[in-house]
Amino acid sequence: MPLTRSATMADVARLAGVSVATVSRTLSGTRAVDPVMQHRVTEAAEQLGYQVNLVGRALRQTRSSTVGLVLPDLENPYFSALAQQLSRAFSDPGIDLLVFSADGSLETESRGVRSFLGRQVDALVLIPVHEQLSETSVSAAAAAVHTIQLDRRVPGTAASYVGVSNRAGMQLVHDHVTRDVDVSTHPVVYVGATPDSSSAHERLDGMHRWFSPEIPTFLGDFSAAWGREAAARILADGLTGATIVTAADVIALGVLAHLLHQGRSVPDEFRVIGFDGIGAAALAHPSLTTVRQPVEKMARSIRSLIESDDEASSRWFEPDLVLGATSPASTP
Repeated sequence: MPLTRSATMADVARLAGVSVATVSRTLSGTRAVDPVMQHRVTEAAEQLGYQVNLVGRALRQTRSSTVGLVLPDLENPYFSALAQQLSRAFSDPGIDLLVFSADGSLETESRGVRSFLGRQVDALVLIPVHEQLSETSVSAAAAAVHTIQLDRRVPGTAASYVGVSNRAGMQLVHDHVTRDVDVSTHPVVYVGATPDSSSAHERLDGMHRWFSPEIPTFLGDFSAAWGREAAARILADGLTGATIVTAADVIALGVLAHLLHQGRSVPDEFRVIGFDGIGAAALAHPSLTTVRQPVEKMARSIRSLIESDDEASSRWFEPDLVLGATSPASTP
């Protein structure tokens, strides 16, 4: 006899014509719901034979519960640092954070999402591999469980989003350069990532908006190896001085390592500026000027979103500029 799939909260939501969050509020009894809406939900649940998942209430009650986290990869120290911050946010006894690395693969990302859904996690935090092509995985997750996109996002899905304002971060870089840098001797160069993730394209857009689409631009990936390669290209182009703005600290580390290896002076000849402010930033020597994301606040916001039954929403956080020795403030 073939196995039949148990009805899910998403099934109830579709039949009742409401959101998953509305079904959750109605069946959990944690918040008042319009009587007409309540009738539609309970009738749909009865029709489908839906059984309330008691484990799904555990997160708000700090009993046995599980949150899944799907990362693009674990080689980028920024993602590892994000996982650490989320672990701290869900440090209560009985709340487990399970981590899955997609290793940059859309197929592996999809497998990770399916695996977590099959294990009936109480919530899913997802950092999409690709801004468009991850839509199937994000939508499948959001249809079945409370899903929050972190740092990166696929627009137009039913999942919530928590992240930093990347364009505001690039404005901070622009303000610093305008105030503290002589661009006649240190012209701005951008080393970023191919814009197939929201963070990559928003930071590139920010550079174009606050500086110019005409600035020299080198696009690769979020890795130290790419930073070293980009720095080699910059030197090969004959630049003897520049302000190298990067899309991530891990790229900045690669740029910095190659410049110093080639005997170039930082910041006298070349300034280097990163983005993220956690994880890899602490490894820089000299200390790195970077745009820091408020990851502690972001992690706490994710927890509050998961604990609530609110409709899907987006929460944007403002970054800060942290001045280091790679691009210091100008002296009076």
